[in-house]
Amino acid sequence: MRNNSMHSRGWGRSTIKTVLNLPKYLVTWLLMDAVYLCVIMTFLGDGIDIPTWEFFTAHFSGITIGTLVMFTGLGAGVLWIPILTFLHVKPSEAVSISIFTQIAGKGMGSINYLLAGMVDLKVARYFIPFALMGALTGYIAGFILSMKYEKILLVIFLVVASYLLVTMIQSLNDDPDDHPKPVDTQALVKSAPIVLISSFFTGLLSIGNTDWLIPHMEQKLQMNTSRSVATGLFVMFITSLFFLLMTQISVCFHLRSWPHSTPLLFATCSGVMIGGQIGTRLIRYPWLLKRQKHAFILLLALSIIHLLW
Repeated sequence: MRNNSMHSRGWGRSTIKTVLNLPKYLVTWLLMDAVYLCVIMTFLGDGIDIPTWEFFTAHFSGITIGTLVMFTGLGAGVLWIPILTFLHVKPSEAVSISIFTQIAGKGMGSINYLLAGMVDLKVARYFIPFALMGALTGYIAGFILSMKYEKILLVIFLVVASYLLVTMIQSLNDDPDDHPKPVDTQALVKSAPIVLISSFFTGLLSIGNTDWLIPHMEQKLQMNTSRSVATGLFVMFITSLFFLLMTQISVCFHLRSWPHSTPLLFATCSGVMIGGQIGTRLIRYPWLLKRQKHAFILLLALSIIHLLW
């Protein structure tokens, strides 16, 4: 009788442990997504003012974009804006929808990277206050600056991004080894202006600060690509949350209004959450890990071309 009781307790603990570990497996996330889609279509289909084909286009686009972003670390605007425009979202609203969507994907991916110990917490703790200050300054500037000055600032952003792109290409064969080294404190302190300015563009133009932060962490802080991506995405996730908070405050004071296309978030957010799970798992494959920097360079080049266009 005692043995049966002990066996029962052992089985119970094993079951609980298995349930807690379930979210680690990608198949679980895919099943949860399938259930979510069924529930949405069955019970909320009539309440969401989105054609079915647009919903699934946005959802599967979210999976693809979430995967690419969480693997490379680049901001998703360059990928989302054309798709959202195709889905009849106004360009003025597409930027906000893109930022709100990224919160879900980058949040999910950042948790994965944190649990894997890939986020450099020392760097993240130092970067985040400056990122929030930069985003706040940029957001406030958006109410003051005219479109003319915003275009000038966009040109400055593109010039710096192009310079960083060239340095990344030149350093393709110089990626630091996989063993994390202590970050030089002096180099970290000198990073403050880069974090401030890149986050200023996030607040003003809704451009991801990872476009600058990841190359900077590689070049100046001597961090390898995967660690730079994980840390940069975590900082961008916190910055995006802060952007959402500023938007909410602006809406409350009637300074801005919510985008009319927010129902689309039912499709995009669920998609990027799955993409975030897939993208963070790609680095487990050595062949893909070696080409992570190549993928970042390619998407950064596309982002620059998109902003020029």
